Amino acid sequence: MITDKLCYSLWGDDDCDCAFLPSICNSGGILSIWRKLVSKLIYSFVGNGFVGVCVDWGIHNKRCFILNIYSKCDLLSKKAMWESIGLVRHAWGEGVWCLIGDFNSVCAREERKGINVGITSEQRLEMYLFNNFVEVVECEDVNLLGRKFTWYHANGVTMSRIDRALISEDWRDLWGNVVFWALPRDISDHCLVVLKVESDDWGPKPFRFNNFWLLNSNLKKVVDEEWGSSEVRGWM
Repeated sequence: MITDKLCYSLWGDDDCDCAFLPSICNSGGILSIWRKLVSKLIYSFVGNGFVGVCVDWGIHNKRCFILNIYSKCDLLSKKAMWESIGLVRHAWGEGVWCLIGDFNSVCAREERKGINVGITSEQRLEMYLFNNFVEVVECEDVNLLGRKFTWYHANGVTMSRIDRALISEDWRDLWGNVVFWALPRDISDHCLVVLKVESDDWGPKPFRFNNFWLLNSNLKKVVDEEWGSSEVRGWM
């Protein structure tokens, strides 16, 4: 269970709200957190494998639906989740939509790599049903940048792209062009994924030092004082 205190500590302050699906033993838990200052919660909803929130966003109160996905592994549970989300999408369709997270499915054979190079009839059926689900919810599967796969087995050989972001066409109309990045993997067997507005990145900012500063006798004192007063928090 998620308390307000835990939510605030994860976010960094109390300018946030959250919706969650409790875990079963050590798995299945889902948590969504959003900033209250720029959004107004209309309602939240949960299903088997997802947590959804409906918010009015920004000064124009644009209706947004964000679904946080954590699908189970068996096909029967996946089908139930896809059907449930499809019903929700068409029942409450007015607004912009984003479905993001671990879908535990691939759209094509090339999105899996590992020991078993063949493909079973069940896997073929699952890919067909998953692609059909993407069409049913009328969303675009955003291209993944940064790396080809998002999940890696401990054996270092088996990997797949099972984390993805699906957005409705009007999501781009609201936010502009968006990009979907897979970040370097840390302690998890999944890579962190980030959906963000595309912006020009010109690389690291250059560090500039004016040589005439060395002629000032107070330079070392200023540097020592500023360096000593800096507070660095977090392991990074």
